[in-house]
Amino acid sequence: MKNNIFVFLFLAAILKTATNVTISCGQNMCLCDDQKLSARCRPDRKNGKLFYFPDLPRYIKDVTFKCYRRQNISVSDLLPLSRLPLTTLTLQEMHIQFLQMGLFQSFRNLKRLQISHSPTLISEILRDSLINITPIFEELTLNSNKLNFKVKDVFKYLEHTNIKMLILASNPLLDFDAGVVRKLHLKTLDLSSSKIKNMIKLCPANSVSLLPSLSTLQLRNTKIKTIPNNFFSCFPNLKTISLEKTKLGTFPTGFCSHSQNVTSNLKKINLGETGIRGVISNKHFKCLTNLKTLDLDRNRITEVPLFCNSLGNSFVPKLLVLSLQKTSITFFQHDSMNCLPALQKLDLKENRLKTLPTFCGKNHTSYTPNLKVLSLKNTGITTLFGYKFNCLPNLQHLDLQGNYFSEVPLFCNDLNQSINPVLKYLDLSHTKINKIKYSSFLCLASLETLDLSYTEIFQLDDNIFSFLRSLECVQISYLTNLKSISKYAFNCSSLRTLKFQNNNFDFEKKGKYSPVHLFKSCANITTLDLSGNHFSTGSLSQEILKPLTKLVNLSLAENRMDTIHVDTFRYSKTLKKISLKQNRLIGWNENVFQNLSNLVDLDLSHNKISVFNETSVPANILNSLKTLSLAYNPFNCGCDLLWFKTWSKKTNVTLLLFPNMYTCQTPASMLRQPMTSLTLSEEDCRQKNPWIVVITAVSAAILLITLTSIIISTHLSTIKNYMYYFRLKRIGYVKLINEQDFKYDAYVVYCEEDEKWIIRTLVPKLECENLRLCIPDREFDVGADRCGEIESAFTKSKKIIVVLSNNFAKNEWCLWQEHLVEERLRRCGNSSVVFVLFKNISSKNMISSLHRTMKTHPIITWHEGGTREKMFWKVFILAVQSPLGEPPVSVLDG
Repeated sequence: MKNNIFVFLFLAAILKTATNVTISCGQNMCLCDDQKLSARCRPDRKNGKLFYFPDLPRYIKDVTFKCYRRQNISVSDLLPLSRLPLTTLTLQEMHIQFLQMGLFQSFRNLKRLQISHSPTLISEILRDSLINITPIFEELTLNSNKLNFKVKDVFKYLEHTNIKMLILASNPLLDFDAGVVRKLHLKTLDLSSSKIKNMIKLCPANSVSLLPSLSTLQLRNTKIKTIPNNFFSCFPNLKTISLEKTKLGTFPTGFCSHSQNVTSNLKKINLGETGIRGVISNKHFKCLTNLKTLDLDRNRITEVPLFCNSLGNSFVPKLLVLSLQKTSITFFQHDSMNCLPALQKLDLKENRLKTLPTFCGKNHTSYTPNLKVLSLKNTGITTLFGYKFNCLPNLQHLDLQGNYFSEVPLFCNDLNQSINPVLKYLDLSHTKINKIKYSSFLCLASLETLDLSYTEIFQLDDNIFSFLRSLECVQISYLTNLKSISKYAFNCSSLRTLKFQNNNFDFEKKGKYSPVHLFKSCANITTLDLSGNHFSTGSLSQEILKPLTKLVNLSLAENRMDTIHVDTFRYSKTLKKISLKQNRLIGWNENVFQNLSNLVDLDLSHNKISVFNETSVPANILNSLKTLSLAYNPFNCGCDLLWFKTWSKKTNVTLLLFPNMYTCQTPASMLRQPMTSLTLSEEDCRQKNPWIVVITAVSAAILLITLTSIIISTHLSTIKNYMYYFRLKRIGYVKLINEQDFKYDAYVVYCEEDEKWIIRTLVPKLECENLRLCIPDREFDVGADRCGEIESAFTKSKKIIVVLSNNFAKNEWCLWQEHLVEERLRRCGNSSVVFVLFKNISSKNMISSLHRTMKTHPIITWHEGGTREKMFWKVFILAVQSPLGEPPVSVLDG
């Protein structure tokens, strides 16, 4: 019963967190959260000036100002904040130099204050600002302020308060000693990342206790190298100490020195990355009988520390957590885990293990019968064949990710009984597992969470999860080799959450899976994440989701969807949250969301939606949403969007990232402008009097006809190019049987004066299309008979390209070739020659043969720049590539 209540409260907390909403407040300088009662204020750009402290909603209790520049702060400046019931105030990265005396005396509810990253703030100014601070004050954080504490009475105005925590991390603290905080009743002192070198400043020799109430001391990343022998005399009630990233070199002898026969109250020691090498002797633990957590991560320890005394009894009988991440341990003695009877968590990740630990003693009794969490992540395991996690009857969490074994480990004994009967969490991700057998999870009836992501599984077979009667969450993501899913692969009625992400699985292909059966045997799923696949936009979508009648959260993000089938959510009436972000959605049927009366959150961001109007989502559903995201869509800011702009101003629905990320794509005059800058009114978009419409339409028609006539007369050649292009497209590319092979795709006939355009423009463009061109001066042999070479080139070329110009009409050599072209036309038809008008021919040079050619054959006219040039190349390339032997294209007048 207690467990059920705990689960209920846990789920309620998650749901509450998930529905937290932030809104703009404080004259748009801050984001306020009405659930956390907090305000976070940051400038648009770093180090923007803070000209004033804004008014905030009356419910705010926690305020943070970060990255503003405000050097001087007075009592009157903070007047808007003093009206709030503030318990927490944070002034971070504001470069503060001056704080008025008694600055915080008006904040009678203040319990926590942070003033950090103000390197020019001096101790005297800080001291005087704390005059008359409220007696209930508890925590002061002064990170990264370059404080040296030459002034010893810095905290004298806190002596009457209830201060318990003082954080001075990332300050030099060169003149800091225990006398600075002696009269404070601290429980936590953080001096991390400072330049303190000697513990004598905190713990003078032969001193009485200076900080008797201190329970937590943080000395991470300091210059301290030794711990004095009278350490526990200075801190008699110390329970937690962190020396992480100090350069100790050896395990501190001061904890259990020969001169002290005391048992410390230390419960947690963090010695991660302290340069400890080799083997840690048992003498270091003789006085640590109350120790519960020991962190020795990132040291060059070669063996598990010795925790036994000479009689084989444990020095640390209460040790619950042992962390040995990224050490130099490769080998485990048979009794390495001996003398850890209370151990509940063992972390060995990021080691390179040649052998795995043995947890069994004599007669298969367990060294660690209470072990609940075991992490072997990234430990280089290549095989688990025959290895069983024996003698761990209470193991609940097993992390094996990032290893190289290819089969699921054994969790059964020889009688097919479970050796880990209460295992709840199993991580097999980032391994080489390529197949899940029917019996792989036979003995894991208590398993609740399973992760198979980043494995090499290529097929999900039937009933692979059917033995997991307690399974609630499965993650099968990033399976790049996954090819198919069997009908009953997800046969697991207890399953509540399925994360099937980024597998690039194509749900449009029925041969790879069965849409009807896919989720039929796991109908109790409430959360389904299919992001990063290819979900169906057809009728299959309805079949896939139909069995999931209890579905609450659905993610179809990044599924390459351009629309949503009208019946996709027909049976998903319980849905509360849908994510369709990062697809290619343009629009959908107006009835898509009509059955989703419980919908609370809808995410349509990062799509191609240009218009969102009153039919996009039914009004009753839209207005009952808590959050809606349409950010990063290319909106068409015209009359069709006017409804949405009006609705956004009066709705109670929270539009995420509105209005900054709701920008216009069209019209061009509003490109990248916020949608809220749309100036059209309803009057502008209202339909006018029908007679006005008729008159306007008639006038527009007359104007259109006039403009059309002008355009046709001035752009006749371009129009001909278009007509020629569409006729060629209609003909297509089907080769005829009688078409022979040619050495060249085309021979180019042109005048020498036009050679620059031919060589620099025409030739590169056509040859980029893999067309083989015969250019006289490039292909002909030097000294050969030119007439013979030309006639030979005509024969070897599939097509002849004739580049007409005024210079061509005046050149006798070109006109001689024009006679050969006419002969080619008579023999092979119109499709064998492509005529290009490079430059207009004057009437005086227009001889009869040229005039006849331009009258009876299609001509492609050259235009430089813009869309007309693009159309020229389209029709030109298509004409050259079209087959021989096609009927002549209808003649276009030149």
